[in-house]
Amino acid sequence: MTLLVLALLGFGIVHNASAIPRARNWANRVFGKAHGAFHGIASMILLIAVITAFRFADAEPLYQIPAWGIPANFVLSLVAFVCVGIFLFRGSWRNRLKFPVAYAVTFWCAGHVLANGDTRSTVFFLGFWGIALLHVFLVSRLTQWRAGDVRAGHNALSVLFGIALYGIMAQIHTVIAGVPVIDLAGFAR
Repeated sequence: MTLLVLALLGFGIVHNASAIPRARNWANRVFGKAHGAFHGIASMILLIAVITAFRFADAEPLYQIPAWGIPANFVLSLVAFVCVGIFLFRGSWRNRLKFPVAYAVTFWCAGHVLANGDTRSTVFFLGFWGIALLHVFLVSRLTQWRAGDVRAGHNALSVLFGIALYGIMAQIHTVIAGVPVIDLAGFAR
């Protein structure tokens, strides 16, 4: 569990450094044009470290999940992936939400906290939620938000792409998280 907490802290620091203009300017001075690539690679390495630490952490029971927790997770995760689609496309919904990835993380984390009642899941998902909230706080306090351009049809593309991502994640969830989305073996009993 200690490794999971440390990996989350490392990811949070690297991820949220980009929201602080002074830190971003320092990175631009030190790394030049490679700053974006360096930040992306460091974030990816730390994300892999967080996922690996999660997989090796003990999943001790912490609370009883509600009977509706797992179905709620399916719905909330779908909404989260649609929010990712909104971020990736240039529809009017992106400007309306301002922080669609933070909404995505919030829905994703809420769903998984409802569907899992163990310590490692609670630390993992609440940790990511805290990182997202801190990022929104820093960006909203330290930078000037500007609306992006809006392209026709991109709201619909956001939804379609989000649903497609949801389907892909449902297929590879076992590989990434070590847990199947639906335990088909349970139906055979």
